[in-house]
Amino acid sequence: MENALDLSTEEEQADSLLSQVVSDHPAAHELLLSPFTKSSRSIFDVAPEHVPDHLTVTTLAGPDLISSRPYVISNDEAGKLLAFYHLGRRLSGHNGIVHGGLVGILLDECMGRACFPKFQAKIGVTVKLEISYQAPIPVDSMVLVSAETADVRGRKAWVKATVEDVTPGRETKVLSQATAMFVEPRWASEMSKVIS
Repeated sequence: MENALDLSTEEEQADSLLSQVVSDHPAAHELLLSPFTKSSRSIFDVAPEHVPDHLTVTTLAGPDLISSRPYVISNDEAGKLLAFYHLGRRLSGHNGIVHGGLVGILLDECMGRACFPKFQAKIGVTVKLEISYQAPIPVDSMVLVSAETADVRGRKAWVKATVEDVTPGRETKVLSQATAMFVEPRWASEMSKVIS
């Protein structure tokens, strides 16, 4: 049985490898050269009192899950976002394959974060999310979610995204593609702020 020290070491190794993937990735280099681009280790700026209620920061995070906080590069002016993740063994649906629902969660968060800065209230809700699963994601993979706001009209935004395998030693390939529509609700002022 693994002890906490071993798990911590595994998390550190995953984080170190993920950091290297980010620093070597051409899309990361390109977006970082753009004005108004910033990098962080989270998709949203969740207020401390709301962290316990945040699915991807609590329930889905930890050893053999989303085992390293994502590396996030965003450009709010352009409505673009890159998020690099390590997806651990305990995220499987079928044996050895990351659950497709998790892919939907990551796409939803990344696509929302890409377009939210385009809304007056800087927040929105998902109205429609369509995912085309093109290949299974093996557990213990490094993936890149790339999201880009395609159009904004009033309180509606349309976003497109891909999930790519960026695991060292594997061929880089698109695993999923998605399109989504988000809306800034009329009650947006009552929602928790997630972008500072």
